[in-house]
Amino acid sequence: MRLINKIILIFLGVSFIVFLIGGMMTYQIIGNEIKKEEQWFLMERLRSTERFITKKQPKRPIIRDKVIILPHSKPIETDNIIFSDTIVYHSTLERPELHNKLEVGKKIEGRYYQITLYDIIIEQDDIIDGIVESLFKTYLILLALVLIMGWILSKKLLIPFERTLESIQGFDIKENEAIVLPKTGTKEFQRLNSFVENMSSKIRNDYQSLKEFSENASHEIQTPLSVAKGKLEILQDTQLDENQHLLVKEAQKSINNLSKLGNMLTLLAKIDNREFENMEEINCSNLLEDILEDYKELIHLKGLKLNVSIEDNVVIVTNTVLFEILVNNLLKNAVKHNLVSQGYISISLNNELMEIKNSGIPLKTDPDKLFDRFKKGNNKTNSLGLGLSIIRKICQVSNMGVEYKCLEEEHILRINFR
Repeated sequence: MRLINKIILIFLGVSFIVFLIGGMMTYQIIGNEIKKEEQWFLMERLRSTERFITKKQPKRPIIRDKVIILPHSKPIETDNIIFSDTIVYHSTLERPELHNKLEVGKKIEGRYYQITLYDIIIEQDDIIDGIVESLFKTYLILLALVLIMGWILSKKLLIPFERTLESIQGFDIKENEAIVLPKTGTKEFQRLNSFVENMSSKIRNDYQSLKEFSENASHEIQTPLSVAKGKLEILQDTQLDENQHLLVKEAQKSINNLSKLGNMLTLLAKIDNREFENMEEINCSNLLEDILEDYKELIHLKGLKLNVSIEDNVVIVTNTVLFEILVNNLLKNAVKHNLVSQGYISISLNNELMEIKNSGIPLKTDPDKLFDRFKKGNNKTNSLGLGLSIIRKICQVSNMGVEYKCLEEEHILRINFR
């Protein structure tokens, strides 16, 4: 829901509560005022009745519409005005109606009179109906004005904010260009734009610095490693005893691992930095068959049985380089960790998924944890613990799912395309 719509709903909700409380207060105030006016009207009629009695001095009871005058021969309590509500037949409406009643005893010209006056009451239902109708119509007018003003504000006042969002959505961290934000006279939007400009500039500079550092570090590390490897190879060809040859071999192994580690960490950094965003349709069937040709000799040398089931023309949208890296890592792991006699590798591919099964030593840890960096299923192997991490990262940026299971001595790794 848009911000302006949320503000409108909150404003209307608060207005409704205010109207509800205001309606109750209005009912109370109007009710009290009407009651005062009714009593004041009865007091005026009482004074008029007193003038009538003074002039006529009636000796018999007078009973008229809404006026009763009862002469008394004996003294009664006087000037004790009592207001009350009662039901009286209304001659015009021809039905009983609620009336306000005034009773008082008066001594006029030496005689005592009991005076009773009636006046119809404006009923509570009539007051409530009037207030509800008035407030409802007022609320409808307010609702219409708020909706119109909200629409105008969203089209006028929030235009700089919408354009700022569009600029942020189009921001590319790899582009060495500053983000362009619209000019605005609203102070809050100016602060927002200033923050976004500073933040995007810092992010872009940090990204470029990190990218240059990663590339330079990878390149510079490879050079001394190559020199060290070459010198160790020369040293290995010299007259060395068995123990010295073993030390040279271990040093070569460590240097090779260090070189592979640098390359794999650089690859992960490039994937994290979205440097492989060129997505296209690729024929997985042909690509998988081509890569398998490079591994068939290695698989044969290790005495592994290969089972292949590849559907023709399986097409997905992904980055070709990343998918090749993904398949190579899967096949390397299937061959490398296949440390059982009469081992096998089964590969299947269809429009839904690619699945690789291979025999291997049962895992001692949860398969899902092996997707973390530097996690190994067997610490005795010379694995760097980054292969599955790279596989998961490639699947994430390619919108594919990855699942790893281990059933006794069978390892199953499944890549879901859908």
